[in-house]
Amino acid sequence: MKWKWFQWIILSGLLSAACSQPKNDSQTDTSTESESYEETLEDSLLSQADTLLLDQDLADEPLQEISPENFDDFLFLFDNSNRYQRHHVQFPLKVTDADGTTHTLARRDWKPRSMSLGQDFCTVLWNGRSQMSLAQDSIQQRAVVQHIYLHSRIVENFQFLRDSIDGQWTLSSVRSTSFDHLPQRTFLDFYRDFATDSVFQRHHIQSPLRFTIASEDAEDRVEGTIDIDQWFEFAPELPKAVLVNIDYGQRFPNPNRMILQMRGFSDGMQNLFVFQKETAGRWRLTEFEN
Repeated sequence: MKWKWFQWIILSGLLSAACSQPKNDSQTDTSTESESYEETLEDSLLSQADTLLLDQDLADEPLQEISPENFDDFLFLFDNSNRYQRHHVQFPLKVTDADGTTHTLARRDWKPRSMSLGQDFCTVLWNGRSQMSLAQDSIQQRAVVQHIYLHSRIVENFQFLRDSIDGQWTLSSVRSTSFDHLPQRTFLDFYRDFATDSVFQRHHIQSPLRFTIASEDAEDRVEGTIDIDQWFEFAPELPKAVLVNIDYGQRFPNPNRMILQMRGFSDGMQNLFVFQKETAGRWRLTEFEN
């Protein structure tokens, strides 16, 4: 999603909200510290939200609606204004916990939620490159933001529905489930170890590894191969505790292939990690694209 600077200024004026600052908290490579990070994430996000979204004083003024072209555009607006959030949540909001307990959340009890978890990027899982066009689909009617907690193996699903008449997106329900309900469950267990254990990662990278990067003029792509040691020199930092995945409706008919896309919300950044499962059931990173 690419935003021109003058669009940022206009949106800021319409919504009377300030953009959030991305989190820069460092994450360690140990499972214990990653679990601790995961356990305290909710509290830190709520604290952060108090400083991010300060437009409550305009609650009595009418909100000038903007019709986003696609779900990514909507998500940018939703994450940057508490007031916009409140106008795009279906109250009472149905919330289902991981143990199956269901309750409703009233408007007065709503607290700002960062769908991006304070990051400036998300990590979307695809089964093939052809599916990626779904992210720019302007006629899409349903999307789910998933907060995937890798160590507790819990997924928090935020389901958004789009009104067929006015085109506005609304958060319709929140449901927490276990990994066992996801078609990507075996890959996610593998990814947790791949992201947190450098020795494990070294043994699950194809050598030589296909490597594609943008040239200096950003108009051409440079393709080649690198060995494992070179990979550790160039590899970007991977999220270790929580993944923000967006379900646009993609399906996973091929259980032996997974593409993890790290995509910036506003700067056009993109990294692609292509994983293949071998006949012996071993996942391996086979291609990286920057």
